Amino acid sequence: MKHHLIKLTILNIIIAITIAGCGGGEEEDSAVAATAKVPVIAEPTITTSELVSDPDFNFTSSTDLDVTVPASPSTTVSYFINICTDFTHENNEVKINYESCKLRKTLTTLEQAFTLSLSNAEMTLVAQIWPIENGAQPVTLYWNITESGHSWKITI
Repeated sequence: MKHHLIKLTILNIIIAITIAGCGGGEEEDSAVAATAKVPVIAEPTITTSELVSDPDFNFTSSTDLDVTVPASPSTTVSYFINICTDFTHENNEVKINYESCKLRKTLTTLEQAFTLSLSNAEMTLVAQIWPIENGAQPVTLYWNITESGHSWKITI
């Protein structure tokens, strides 16, 4: 009987330590919150009439890119071009998210001009020109707004 009482006492001590160590749930949290009050500093209110910006800033979050796509280099082979914004380089190979393409077009016998609207986050593009024939590899070209500005004349 004495052995059973010792086990019960040890079990009660372990339970009490566990409850005290892990906290009592919401009650302890509210007690801590009540004793640890952090002073709130009110931020000054700014109205839109008080906002000042650089006179050159135009508040637009997009830019236009004028793209000139070349004429097809062949009358016997069709060519297709993708211009996309989401791409990475892996193992010396470009991986393109084709859902990010801004332009998908078949090359014609004449040069074609397009205006693409880009967000300010789209600072680089990749173009792939595919010959539509078995075993063909694409021509991959890159554009960067910092280096090339707001126009891109694609040549192959």
